[in-house]
Amino acid sequence: SGYGWAIAKQLSNAGATVIVGTWPPVLKLFERGLKKGFGENSKLRDGSEMRIEKIYPLDAAFSNPSEIPEHVKANKRYASVENYDIQSCA
Repeated sequence: SGYGWAIAKQLSNAGATVIVGTWPPVLKLFERGLKKGFGENSKLRDGSEMRIEKIYPLDAAFSNPSEIPEHVKANKRYASVENYDIQSCA
């Protein structure tokens, strides 16, 4: 639950395809949560489960790959993901 989740849920209720960008350090946690399920928080008005079509790792602090410092690339929280800048996700 949260602001972004509420927006995604309302868009899903309206029939939109939901695509999410999430901060790379919490990507695995978010994916585990989706797999486990979010219970009533993911129920739509018609009783179905909200579906997230695609999840992108996204760190909006970086516009393109050249802006990502080496210490971030080497950080264990970022090491398992690629293409998390805005340009790569667009």
